[in-house]
Amino acid sequence: MAQRLSPRQKKSNFTELNKERVRRLEKLGLMTDQGRSALPDMRPEAFVIDPEIQARLKEDTQVWQHFLDFPDAYKRIRIDTIQSVKRDPELFNKRLAKFIENTRENKLYGQWHDNGRLIDS
Repeated sequence: MAQRLSPRQKKSNFTELNKERVRRLEKLGLMTDQGRSALPDMRPEAFVIDPEIQARLKEDTQVWQHFLDFPDAYKRIRIDTIQSVKRDPELFNKRLAKFIENTRENKLYGQWHDNGRLIDS
């Protein structure tokens, strides 16, 4: 079974989930030079958390500590889904509230692991 990623428009952004998928394909030796040429900055440290989100997470020390303990891939993917809707305040606040509540309960949620394929990330 082969996985094919369609060509992307040059101005489109990669989600953090797609970046994790690329990292997995790279680990498995399945990336080609042509595929690599289309990639954005793939360094995990290139991901920056929006200051507003970080401030909200730090308001509750338990939430912040749980957040720090979560897997890096999970943090990037979840925060990216929140940051991507910043221009829609209602959806932004809804997603952030859900993330904070789950983090307070020390719960990982959603399909961030791509049906188990990204668990080791």
